[in-house]
Amino acid sequence: MHADIKSWFQRAAPKLAFDGATDADLQRLEKTIDTELPLALAFMLREANGSLWFMEKEGLSCAAIAEVVGKLEGQRSWRAGIVPFAGDEGMGLLVVDTRDKGAAVYEWDEDDGVSSDPVAPSLAQYLEMYRNQLLAGHCEYLDDAGVVEKVGGGGGGKSRK
Repeated sequence: MHADIKSWFQRAAPKLAFDGATDADLQRLEKTIDTELPLALAFMLREANGSLWFMEKEGLSCAAIAEVVGKLEGQRSWRAGIVPFAGDEGMGLLVVDTRDKGAAVYEWDEDDGVSSDPVAPSLAQYLEMYRNQLLAGHCEYLDDAGVVEKVGGGGGGKSRK
């Protein structure tokens, strides 16, 4: 995870806590979900264990990832090797497909499962794109809503929320 993303949140959302996951937390998660975490995800969890927002989707902690995977395992729309890292109240998730060579990022929802087109070819590239978006100054953080595009700030004059 880019330190710039964490720094942006520390400035924009000082109320958020940025306690990172421990190595024991990460090992427990990998054992629970029976999947090795991509390096970018492990690093992100070490830096900010669920404290970040990815637009309207709230970052998941190690415990929340394990809970979501446990809840969705066995459902028709779920498959092994998918690791969620952010979600919203409607069970829309951002996930990393660990079976994909580049660990691509996809959107997932209960009805359709994993989207057919990746959001980014890897989590590292997704984080780089997100970092650039945040640092361009076109976004703001709103408590309990996440990150939204500023009105008139490059989002075509419309808020994503």
